[in-house]
Amino acid sequence: MTNLRFRSQLPVPAERLFEFHADVSNLGRISPPFPPFRLVAGGGAQTREGDVQVFRLGWKRAGITWEARITRVVEGRLIEDAQVRGPFRRWRHQHRFIPAADGAVLEDAVAFRLLPTPVGELVEWLLVRPALLGMFWWRHRRTRALLTAGQKS
Repeated sequence: MTNLRFRSQLPVPAERLFEFHADVSNLGRISPPFPPFRLVAGGGAQTREGDVQVFRLGWKRAGITWEARITRVVEGRLIEDAQVRGPFRRWRHQHRFIPAADGAVLEDAVAFRLLPTPVGELVEWLLVRPALLGMFWWRHRRTRALLTAGQKS
């Protein structure tokens, strides 16, 4: 199992970060343009425990369908999802919103397994891990830009 964490300090309260991430429509606003990633089914305006969300990663015929269930929500602090169907053998993702001085820490923590073989582990380290780090870097950067637009430094 590969574990990955990406953290950013943001000048907004943890509760505001939680609200932003609980609004499913914001996923499209913070996801990188490449590869395309969009919600195609499920999820209401606010993320709730038990929700099933279906995403499409990539292009029409060359894409991957990814189905995730929201397994845990702690109001103002945590949203956790697990893959039901998709490219990984196992996937668990926690969005953590941690109060901190002058704002909050946004943390994405992922535990995943592509294939339980040495080749699978190599692919995870050479391809999947760098792609996820890039995606989280982009998402955190976009989250910061959207939530601090108009604020004075």
